[in-house]
Amino acid sequence: MPKSNDQKHFFIYALVRTDGKTDYHNVDMGQFEDVVSNAVYYGLTQNPQKRLSQHRPKKGSDIGMVVIDQCDHPLMALKLEADYTYDHFEQTGKIPELQGMANSGVYK
Repeated sequence: MPKSNDQKHFFIYALVRTDGKTDYHNVDMGQFEDVVSNAVYYGLTQNPQKRLSQHRPKKGSDIGMVVIDQCDHPLMALKLEADYTYDHFEQTGKIPELQGMANSGVYK
């Protein structure tokens, strides 16, 4: 699994619902097109494993993480996160189920 020791390297990820309980190591790499139908949240991190362990207690034990992109600039990482969230809305007609949690439901 990717992990960056470089403070300028970012991973853009989707949290996806799975069929059952996952462990804290359920991080994979994939493409947006393959996860959009099960994605419930998009985010960015420099350490996917650590970030998943922070998400699971709040978002559920049936959550897995799929890294869908990466870049080397913090502003590009923010743009990609927003682009994937918007693309999700465009393709499904819905805001990712858990996207507003960090913003107290601002997207709902």
